[in-house]
Amino acid sequence: MTTPFMVIVPKDITDANFVSSTIPETDYAVWNAGTAYTLGQRVIMTTGIHKVYEALASSTGVNPSTDTTGKWVLVGPTNRWSMFDTSGGTVSAIAGNTIEFVFTADRLSSMGFLDVAASTIRIRAAASATTYYDTTFTLPDRAVILNWYDYFNAEAFRTSELIVTDIPPIAGSTYTVTITNTGGNCSIGSFISGNFTEIGNTQYGASAGIIDYSVKNVDAFGTSTITKRAFSKRIDVKVHVGNAVIDAVRAKLNSLRATVCLWAGSSGNYELLTVYGFYKDYSIDIAYPTYSVLSLQIEGLI
Repeated sequence: MTTPFMVIVPKDITDANFVSSTIPETDYAVWNAGTAYTLGQRVIMTTGIHKVYEALASSTGVNPSTDTTGKWVLVGPTNRWSMFDTSGGTVSAIAGNTIEFVFTADRLSSMGFLDVAASTIRIRAAASATTYYDTTFTLPDRAVILNWYDYFNAEAFRTSELIVTDIPPIAGSTYTVTITNTGGNCSIGSFISGNFTEIGNTQYGASAGIIDYSVKNVDAFGTSTITKRAFSKRIDVKVHVGNAVIDAVRAKLNSLRATVCLWAGSSGNYELLTVYGFYKDYSIDIAYPTYSVLSLQIEGLI
């Protein structure tokens, strides 16, 4: 396989560099200090927070974001900001076929789109009122085709991820992203933007799977039921790393300990080797005069 193994460390998107979005932030009413809330009511906190909270008890004037009395519980990010959330398992969706958002950043080279329902993704980058990057990517359909019967009858499904690494890293840029899903509603689970670092080359023998958090329950009569819960991706890869940079790679990995990143074991070839998560463990075997073997285990958030 010997394809580049890359890691993208996300840049934060906050109120300071967020410009606009076609997704309205109207999930629920904005919390108001003068409103009397009752059990089960939900509110949103917007500026600087962008979270949804649910009332666990009646209250007036108790700020959900700073509550220590047990009156409120955090539900998750608002719909508009779910794609930027790093906890995983959240989705930004719209009842329409287009999502467009705009943000600013310095020296950005990469973007990742995960769990996206889209047919095309257009990325535009501009600096000093001049657009220097404008590219539209088409997400292809896929199907399990093993024979002629499958060719004519297999159910197709669309690719759900895209990783872009050719954006010129120019300071003071404004980025406009347009996600379009022709003939259906548009959604995206995670959006990651940052700069990529190429660690080495992924080798054949990589493995991928999931960790399923579903639970089997058995009642007194021996009847089993399955409670379906979330799952996360997991990959184990071996990467050939040049000995000239092995110490730099080790330092890079150490700096990313317990850090959520986008790891791409084979961008554009094997979607199953892309994980948005953190590495659980790594080891380096200085095996040959010119390169070493990095063994890396990565667990995804989703």
